Amino acid sequence: MDIQFPYSIIFLLPTFLLVVLSFIYSKKTGKSRPFPKSYPLIGSSLQFIKNRHNIIIWISEIFQKSSSNSTITLQGLNVIFTINPSNVQHILKTRFNIYGKESSLKEALSDFFGYNGLFLIDGKEWKCQRQFLGHDFNLKGFQNFVQSVTEKEMSNRLLPFLKSAAAMNKSTLDLQETFRRLTYDLVCQIGFSYDLQYLLPSLPPTPFADAYETALKISMGRYTTLPFIWKVKKKFNTKSQKRLKHVVDEIQEFMGKRIKEKKEKLVNNRKWIDDHDDLFDRIMKRGQDKLQLGEAYYVDAAINFILAGQDTLCSALTWFFWLVSTNPSVEIEIVKEIKEKDDWREMVYTHASICESMRLYPPVPVEGKQAAEDDVWPDGTKVKKGMRVCFHILAMGRSEELWGSNWADFRPERWLDKSVETGEWRFIARDPFTYPVFLAGPRTCLGKQVAFIQMKMVASTILKHFRVIPSMEDFVPSYHSSVTSKMKNGFPVKILERF
Repeated sequence: MDIQFPYSIIFLLPTFLLVVLSFIYSKKTGKSRPFPKSYPLIGSSLQFIKNRHNIIIWISEIFQKSSSNSTITLQGLNVIFTINPSNVQHILKTRFNIYGKESSLKEALSDFFGYNGLFLIDGKEWKCQRQFLGHDFNLKGFQNFVQSVTEKEMSNRLLPFLKSAAAMNKSTLDLQETFRRLTYDLVCQIGFSYDLQYLLPSLPPTPFADAYETALKISMGRYTTLPFIWKVKKKFNTKSQKRLKHVVDEIQEFMGKRIKEKKEKLVNNRKWIDDHDDLFDRIMKRGQDKLQLGEAYYVDAAINFILAGQDTLCSALTWFFWLVSTNPSVEIEIVKEIKEKDDWREMVYTHASICESMRLYPPVPVEGKQAAEDDVWPDGTKVKKGMRVCFHILAMGRSEELWGSNWADFRPERWLDKSVETGEWRFIARDPFTYPVFLAGPRTCLGKQVAFIQMKMVASTILKHFRVIPSMEDFVPSYHSSVTSKMKNGFPVKILERF
């Protein structure tokens, strides 16, 4: 057999030599290397590749190790990360109009979310859609509907499910998977009055959820790959791209059926806009009256709605229960409040605990934008047109400068003030540019209030009836992130009834 000389090595030699010379130079001069390490021509590319599977935590640790820097540039990658609240305000408010969605993100995800989906669009089209879709979120009638659906799902499914788990003394339950099933049931009922029935004792298959998550995984895989590579794969219809098309077709067919059902109700002059109408009942009625929007628009809107309403809620609940389970004093205070106050709206300490858990583990850990023109940030950072800029929400929540030397502690009290006269807790909101978990400025999350309704209802209901205990002593979850913060390999727990 002939052995061929690997000629490709020749092209790697210059880069290799530069890395070696740079290393020798730093050793010889005794100068400390910048963090992250950066080499001539290739910048921080090697470090990025090495840490690509744990990129969120890696960047966060960079900020912690170089505490004097609140903005870092990954040389050679054309991307800037910041945890400076003034920069965040500049991006999200002051110069909002020049920081839009990344072009590479739009290209990679548009086959799934649609070219006109709210998640990917900017400018006048985004403003118009946001006003149209956001009309109902803060209406009392819609919030009552959300509360009603959530109460029903908890009483009919979640509580019996957990009670059954508690009855089996030594059984282990994956709480993250439980919340995954719960949140898919909730988002489809709130959005389309369609019950997936995923949170049943039999733990049935989850075909729609599996298809959705497959589409998201492959789409995000595109985003983290060189555009040339995934576009070639798409052109030649490789296995992954064929799979993406298949699952997207499944999702669109499912959504199309839901939209057609609602259109039939419109034709039959169904009574609209009352406390029993779901989100798409409401927006389709207004769309028919004013905009005459097509089915494709509503299908894309529905797919975008699930991204915003399911995965983020599952993430927030999972990390909240882990933090509470490992902080007994916080759990005692929450349970005390639940017993004293029947209405979740009055549960101030519980609300603060949820905010605190999202500080340490925000559902969306990083938000990325792209500069449409040259700019200078408040801290003096120069941004060139076309550069990717990211504010690292997870790293902001772990910043000593922003949250003090005890930033690693789970302390709901940092959000509270106790009245001297009554002894009651009073919630103190933080500046949204220091705590951009729900973003801030014009792009503040539409579903913020709805999310708090659901989180407080689920948290207070579970903790009133059960104790959640990690099944393994000293369990520490492994952080995994795609679009949202997840626990790798789930959250195994034991459920004990609270007497």
